[in-house]
Amino acid sequence: MNNHYGDVYNVGAQFLATPPVTPRRVAEDQLITLQRQFARPNGINSAFDVLQREHTLILEGAPGTGRSAAARVLLCELPRDHGTYHELTPEKPESDSGRWLALDLIGSQDRMLLDLSGADAGTWHAVQRELSDFRHDLIGKGAFLAVVLPRTVAEPLSSHFAHLRREIGRPDAVEALTRHLRLLGVDEWVRRSAPQVLETYLKTGPSMHDLARLAERIASVHGPGDFASRCEEALSAQTDRADEVALLVPRLKKGRERALLLTSALLHGARSEAIYQGTNDLVRVAGSAHDERPLLEHRGLSDRLMAAKAQLGPDGRVRFPSLGFAAAARRYFWTDLPDVRDSLSEWMRTAVRLRDLDPGDRGSLVERFTDLCVQTGEFGRLDELVTAWTSESAHPTEVQAAAHLLKRGVESERSGAEFRTRIYEWSTTTHITASLRAVLAEVCEKVMSVHHPEPALVRLHHLARGEPHAGVAREVLFRYVDQDRRLQRRLLARLATTQSTRHHRADADLFLSLRTLPADFLLAASTREWLTVCWRSAFALTPVERWADCAARWLSTADEAADPALVDATVTVLVDASDLRYPILTRVYAEACRSVSSRLAALLLDAITAAQRKHFDQQPPDVEVSSS
Repeated sequence: MNNHYGDVYNVGAQFLATPPVTPRRVAEDQLITLQRQFARPNGINSAFDVLQREHTLILEGAPGTGRSAAARVLLCELPRDHGTYHELTPEKPESDSGRWLALDLIGSQDRMLLDLSGADAGTWHAVQRELSDFRHDLIGKGAFLAVVLPRTVAEPLSSHFAHLRREIGRPDAVEALTRHLRLLGVDEWVRRSAPQVLETYLKTGPSMHDLARLAERIASVHGPGDFASRCEEALSAQTDRADEVALLVPRLKKGRERALLLTSALLHGARSEAIYQGTNDLVRVAGSAHDERPLLEHRGLSDRLMAAKAQLGPDGRVRFPSLGFAAAARRYFWTDLPDVRDSLSEWMRTAVRLRDLDPGDRGSLVERFTDLCVQTGEFGRLDELVTAWTSESAHPTEVQAAAHLLKRGVESERSGAEFRTRIYEWSTTTHITASLRAVLAEVCEKVMSVHHPEPALVRLHHLARGEPHAGVAREVLFRYVDQDRRLQRRLLARLATTQSTRHHRADADLFLSLRTLPADFLLAASTREWLTVCWRSAFALTPVERWADCAARWLSTADEAADPALVDATVTVLVDASDLRYPILTRVYAEACRSVSSRLAALLLDAITAAQRKHFDQQPPDVEVSSS
């Protein structure tokens, strides 16, 4: 097998350039930014009062009003002495006895968001059925929950929750745009009246998402001109570029000319060498005629780019001078010429390996193509690309492209649920390539975990089950849960309560590989029971030498503990898990004599003796049989 990826990963390469911080920190940083740019809508104060008083808020509002953002901000305005902010992602339980909303995800004084804005009727029905029990537990723990209702609620809200429901209006568009611009370093229009063209646009009632995009475009306009001209340029990019593209394309008669326009749009900002080679590849894939004239008679690249309204800059990179033109060109070819999609998908398979593409260009190309497919629901094309880019013979740049594709899909509000489902299906597949397993693990750890920590854990668990003892997914899983005791608890629960017999052996081995667990897991009844179940499975399903070494480390940890209750619980879990089987107890005691203090070894022997005595005392007496 020729797996280029394996060689790359072994030297520590990573596919996604992410900051060296935990997913929780990333989520918190995003919340800080959100609070700074948030314009408070009508009804927000009443919603806060309900959340603070009832510990639960059910929020609704017209699409585009920023309901999800409002719910996040409200949760962050609550007192933060204890607990953490995190988001819940209801998914169909993996077993018949499972829950859509796991109760053990509720931490003391946590602030939780349940964003159902994109949920279907079935999910909303299931969540509403479990909401009363969930509320009971969260109130008991002093936690808070904000629920964002689906865009269209087919099933009416239960009368039990009517007092928790509040509606927000649309924020003031001027204030919203002002806040976005200030964060982007543009505040000059605050000191003067808004240009007429901007006032006209704001009166159309744009969504909060569109206002954020407009602010980014205004901030990206450079060069001469006042603020009004910057607004005009940005608004043209937001509303008018499609018409310009529609007028240009018919004037480009030859397939090669159109291929250059489309390639330049997909590789906007890339080196001219990459544009040139990419255009040739697209012409070949699409079946267009090549220029048969002698090479010296061909039109120059700059001349051909000019016909496509693109420019070759002094840095050797190709760009469209008109803001938003590249995006409009991509959308035009994808939507107005749908027959080109097959050719473009085939071209993408090798385009990521264009020699003159740097990593940033490659990532942008993958993101742009992903957005096109998501726009029309062409998820099958993306699925095929990921599979091709993570085959056994995949080139490292292709594997990296697959990671970028999945990252883009997971982060998108429009496609996130679809991609989470597909990643779950891959993670539960018995045979996937090492490259795909590593890509999925990294996307779960670094991307999905930010807003969907529980689904990320579920998928990492499945990936780790299906690989060898020292696999990449295991390492990622343990590193991921070590950051958050709530996730450690969830993983322990999954290891102890899995109902699929085909996973029991893998889960027992995963349990023995856990690095550390919070000490108080031994003191709480539920987690102590899970630990006992896991040790029982380890004794039954893993080789003796494997569990014996882990039992020695387990006891060594207790040997260093100062809390007598902790030491007693450590010993009790092992004795209870053995079910008093003589070979297990003998080996555990032998390991204790070799690896821990005589004090702890004696305590273990006392616990074994006491358990045996209790067992025999509870045995029914023999029944005497008369000789009659």
